[in-house]
Amino acid sequence: MAREPFNTRWAQGVETQDNDNTFKTPDAARQNTGWEGGQDKDAPRAGQENWWHNRVDSALQDLERKGVMQYHPQAIYSVGAPCYTPEDGLFYESVADNNAGNPPASSPTYWRLVGSSLYSSFPVGCYMDVSHNGSPDPGWLKSVGSVLLIAAYPKLYAKIGKRYNTGGESSLEFRIPDWRGLFPRCLDDGRGIDPGRALDGVLQPSQNLSHSHTGSASSSGQHNHTMTFMLDRTVTTPGNAVYGDENYYGTETKNTNTAGLHSHTISIGSSGGTEARSTNGAQVRWIRYL
Repeated sequence: MAREPFNTRWAQGVETQDNDNTFKTPDAARQNTGWEGGQDKDAPRAGQENWWHNRVDSALQDLERKGVMQYHPQAIYSVGAPCYTPEDGLFYESVADNNAGNPPASSPTYWRLVGSSLYSSFPVGCYMDVSHNGSPDPGWLKSVGSVLLIAAYPKLYAKIGKRYNTGGESSLEFRIPDWRGLFPRCLDDGRGIDPGRALDGVLQPSQNLSHSHTGSASSSGQHNHTMTFMLDRTVTTPGNAVYGDENYYGTETKNTNTAGLHSHTISIGSSGGTEARSTNGAQVRWIRYL
């Protein structure tokens, strides 16, 4: 069966009324009082009936095309109620009860920007790395340690709370993670490879695996030691001078003078820079807030 068309004429001229077949908005007084029911009574003009039915058609088409109703200043929105604004083509979520008369695009206290799409395949609190440093897409924030109002980002706060606070935040604020210049490491979560860690924003400092080095001291070259001998005769008496220079003296072992305790300096050259790191490439990290 073919689909019935929307936004078509529903009524035409009735009895003596003029034949206004277009969509004709009733005046304010008529909208307030309505029409008296019954065939012989105060029947609405055809154009006004067409206006009413076309109004319902338009509302249904808003739901069909965008999933939500277009914002209206007289509507009363509760916390979490979405709307669409044709002025900027974006979707918003109410962050206050009894929210009426507050244009979403200019009332951040009452509305939170959702973005160009009401629904997203990315859950709140997830990360996305991008290869540019421009403004984040709707629904995303740069993960640079910014301080946010809890009331403005209730979904993200519900996920991460205040675990990344570093001090200076008020009771109405929370801080998002700061990923600038860092590598991620998945939480150990009981495995035992990296125990004692928590999702708290505390950085794990740079470290190398314990290891050993070999080293050697340079040689100092050949050298001599002095030795003291007993003299056989005095200096003033000619003849044999060195004790033991004749065969019948036999042999005697002598010790050289002790040079004393000493040490050698061993130097091992350094290499590398100011940190330990793996091969990497720079990215910008975003965090999803809705």
